[in-house]
Amino acid sequence: MKTEELQKYIQNLSPELYSFAYVLVPDDLQASQLMIDCVQSFLIQKKVLIEKMGLTKNRILKNLLDETKINIVKIIYELSRKRYQQLKISLAEVEGNGGFFSLDFDEKAILFLKEKTQFEIEQIEFITSMSKTEVLAYLYSARIKMTSLMPNNLFQNEIESGGIA
Repeated sequence: MKTEELQKYIQNLSPELYSFAYVLVPDDLQASQLMIDCVQSFLIQKKVLIEKMGLTKNRILKNLLDETKINIVKIIYELSRKRYQQLKISLAEVEGNGGFFSLDFDEKAILFLKEKTQFEIEQIEFITSMSKTEVLAYLYSARIKMTSLMPNNLFQNEIESGGIA
């Protein structure tokens, strides 16, 4: 695999990476900077993986690209955890508006990884460096909080207005 191909692969991942970064640090500029920093960090930390890509055949390359994606997402998670602590006060308004962004940092991360990116629990364990029990607890907590935000009388209002028969 050539460097240009890896660059193109990472560029194609950009929308997904930006979405994850924005979920963790809901600020456009910070999310963009997180993406840049995580790719630079990946290129420095995972030189061996990158070199391995240059020497492999196509059938093994898919596995290495999947490993690349998971490693980049892990770096975003780690960097955003640090940035989140630094920016917590400035993010209070967004988090105070309720909904998804009112979830705790790890709840948002794990719910997004499971539901939006469709990662397996084992992959989420790797990304977050948590045990399976911790991942499942955060996932359960996030789901409960999200469903509790839904209006209790949503369906009752539909029935009363004649929308549901």
